[in-house]
Amino acid sequence: MIARLWTDDLPKCRNTCVASYFSRLGGNSNTNDDYLVFYCQMDENSCLYGVFEPHNGLDAAKFIMQRMAVEILFPTTSSNSTTDEEIRDRLRNAFVSVEKAYNENYDAMIAERTSLQYQLQTTDSQMSQNSILARLKEIDKHLSGGATVVIALVHNDKLFVANVGETRALLCKTDDNSVLRVLQLTVDHSLNNEDELLRLAQLGLDVGKLRNSQYLGNQTGTRCLGNYLVKSLYKAIPSIRAAASEPVVAAPEITGPILLDHSCRFLVIVSAGVYKRIQEARGSSEQTNKQLAQIIVEQFRKQDFKKVSQSVLEEIEEEFVSYCVKNNLTPKPNTHMSLLIRNLNFLPPIEESLAPKNNVRFNPIVQSKSNNSVNEIDDYSSSNNTNSIVDTNRSCDSDFEPYERPQEDENGKVKSYVDFSCYYENVAKARANGSLPPFIE
Repeated sequence: MIARLWTDDLPKCRNTCVASYFSRLGGNSNTNDDYLVFYCQMDENSCLYGVFEPHNGLDAAKFIMQRMAVEILFPTTSSNSTTDEEIRDRLRNAFVSVEKAYNENYDAMIAERTSLQYQLQTTDSQMSQNSILARLKEIDKHLSGGATVVIALVHNDKLFVANVGETRALLCKTDDNSVLRVLQLTVDHSLNNEDELLRLAQLGLDVGKLRNSQYLGNQTGTRCLGNYLVKSLYKAIPSIRAAASEPVVAAPEITGPILLDHSCRFLVIVSAGVYKRIQEARGSSEQTNKQLAQIIVEQFRKQDFKKVSQSVLEEIEEEFVSYCVKNNLTPKPNTHMSLLIRNLNFLPPIEESLAPKNNVRFNPIVQSKSNNSVNEIDDYSSSNNTNSIVDTNRSCDSDFEPYERPQEDENGKVKSYVDFSCYYENVAKARANGSLPPFIE
């Protein structure tokens, strides 16, 4: 039986659905909603969301999650922080305080480790040495525990996001043509991030070797909370001991405020274990956010909202298992899977289940903000990010209705819902001016 955490008793945001578990593949997942997730309704105008992806065990991640909730919900400084910069500082200070609390929590274990290392150098007994080494291994496992984190705070219709690591927050918005776009609000702190590689190079590390190995000590990410072993004890790790200071840091990226107007449809916070399954199964990393959003919207059509997150994870898992079987692969077991979806204006609110249904077109365009710190995102559609995926034919997109089944004709077949009129108009124009490609008749 899994012990309850105090965060389990926080007042829940009713317009949120969550699934969180460790995947064991093949449908044997250990499902436990809210396991390393919280979604709290703080008051009428404020909500707090957090997703925590554990590293090397659950103990440190549980501590980090509970402490993060304390630092944000019950800050030691004035709780009347209402300006945008005060809220940003509040989030930033929470990460600093949690990292400090983590180190203090392990003070006794760190002291024991130092004592055991001294004993190991002074004892001649093989039996004693083996016992000391076994205990040191156990301590090091505890000290390497940590978590990557995304925190999202909604206050007075403004969204603020803070993250360390590769867990992502995505905001799905519709443009003036009712086309759904996907905006990544977080920065991936990994060895694929050129800004992070530059930071490591400035510390004196060989980023070429790091890029090839894809590891910083015992982890793939370049930022996290916890993991004392790869931070304070990095001088003992050959691949990163040359760094002038700690290469893995706890400093978060802060994004916001972002105004949550009617164009904002839903917010997604997803652990790296989820979207990396999509990347591997579909062989693409640039369109992962778009593909995840597509799966979510399709599940909106099929499921009660509260079941959407679980259904999305099951679909992703099923596709990934099929991919592994087909390619004779043995994936890493016990991958952490978390998905939080906060409905904003996509579905009628829980309290307004009889509200009118609104249509949106669906052909997401992925636009990730740059790895530079961005305080405010006003016009996501004007991004110059070269990684953006733009569909030049989006004027031909079909209407997408997430609430109703497609209409059927008298023969029981689904009626066509794609309007190709603009395509034929463009063909006629190209034929008239002589620019029609030869393969189009």
